[in-house]
Amino acid sequence: MYKGKPMKYETASVITCECHYDKMNEKYAANITFNKQAKEYTFQNAIIDAYNKDAMGAAADFVRHIKAHQEEGTWLYIHADTTKAQGMKMSAYGTGKTYLMQCIANALAYRNIPAIYVAEETLFGEIKATYQRKSEENEMDVLRRYYTIPILMIDDLFSANYTDWSEGKLYSIIDSRYNENKITIITSNYATGRIEKKLPENGGKIASRILGKSVMIEMIGKDRRRKPA
Repeated sequence: MYKGKPMKYETASVITCECHYDKMNEKYAANITFNKQAKEYTFQNAIIDAYNKDAMGAAADFVRHIKAHQEEGTWLYIHADTTKAQGMKMSAYGTGKTYLMQCIANALAYRNIPAIYVAEETLFGEIKATYQRKSEENEMDVLRRYYTIPILMIDDLFSANYTDWSEGKLYSIIDSRYNENKITIITSNYATGRIEKKLPENGGKIASRILGKSVMIEMIGKDRRRKPA
């Protein structure tokens, strides 16, 4: 039996270098897919009017307190609704929802906060691409990226023609981020009360999670895409 002195040992500690965060920020800059024009959209140079003043202010305030929202897992739901807009003789389309979220994305990139900005169609396309034989990623690789990114920005949500498959994938992403307190920022032309009609299987559960986490920003006004007659 060994009766000598116990061997000395040292406990190793791993310190993440700054270059790791630099690479992560570069890879997951919220505006990485933007064209040159979109990268210039900021709160500072935005054109503010009576239709978007409150929305711009609320979004800028959200970014200003982003660290607190990261700790709390606050969401942002930027939406309009066609039925309500028609009743007000205004538009739910072209009101600046995507533009506003691009301003947020540029602000996050400037602050080096990792985020993914994705259109709903692209989100589902990335998952489906993993089913191809030559795909370098599997489905869980893509889903894990959407589950874990600190901030996920989904543009034009609920615009797809849903199947049981797409509805289930969306719910899994929404539910995971809800449970893990990850910030999710969404633009949509659906008020939360209409989501269940669009997604009969999981829409009610998705709407409940959005309402439970989100700062709500409604953008109904004039259609900025239409040129004056």
